[in-house]
Amino acid sequence: MAVVDDELSDSPLLSQVLGDALVPMLRFHDKILREGVERGIIGPRDEDIIWERHILNSAAIVPFVRERLTTDSQTATVADIGSGGGFPGIVLAACLPQCKVVLVEPMERRVTWLQEVVDELHLANAVVLRKRAEDLAPKSPHASTRHNKKGSQSRRHGRRRSEEQPVSVYGRRDSSTLAAVRNDDSQQDVNGHDSSGVMGREGLANADSNPSVPQTFDVVTCRAVAPMTKLAGWTLPLLRSGGQLIALKGRSAQAELDKAAKEIKKCHGENPRVCQAPVAPGLEDTHVVLVDKR
Repeated sequence: MAVVDDELSDSPLLSQVLGDALVPMLRFHDKILREGVERGIIGPRDEDIIWERHILNSAAIVPFVRERLTTDSQTATVADIGSGGGFPGIVLAACLPQCKVVLVEPMERRVTWLQEVVDELHLANAVVLRKRAEDLAPKSPHASTRHNKKGSQSRRHGRRRSEEQPVSVYGRRDSSTLAAVRNDDSQQDVNGHDSSGVMGREGLANADSNPSVPQTFDVVTCRAVAPMTKLAGWTLPLLRSGGQLIALKGRSAQAELDKAAKEIKKCHGENPRVCQAPVAPGLEDTHVVLVDKR
């Protein structure tokens, strides 16, 4: 396996695929190689294939994002959901410096990693946000009204109950709590995301409550976060009308889309499809799921 990485480290493929982003990606590769296994960013078996499995695989999404944005404007916005170690969000930010890329990640230690990478690579167009995707979605004013009405009823009728029961979320076993626990558990993925205990209200990782983070985005991306049945509900509400979900997926992408058809439609998604995404000449293609937002 070591030969694979040795060949790619000196390969013209890197410059061919990454272009001007090669310099920051070399620094990114070096940081992953030095710290990635110890900090849980990659597994030990990935040390020799960082370029192929993580960086170039993430870069395969860049042409799809670029085509969708069709603009060099600084106002173009991309949200990368469950950024984890920075795949594909960090790679996107390096390859598309004209776009604002918001790296959304709930897990504190990964937020710390992402902010270090952003700082060390001098990615001025990247912002790290510690939140869960479902907490980032804009809330309907009608939902807020309903919530306020329910809240006032709870205060009138549930005061004694709240005094008798423990206030710890994980100490209560009503149906809503169990649903919340299952929802937190569902955010664990192959990149090691774990939102348990993270309330998603910490704001930016650099402690800057940046008001420029938009409520909706032109493009939402993700890699290995969740099946499409869940991903549709987490990501499509973050898109503006006319925006697009662009998700890196494996060989089961079409089966996932078929299962998620109702959820996609419910979230105002349309024209879901799977596209082959070239990684580099001589390397296996990956798959990209595209869903448009009405």
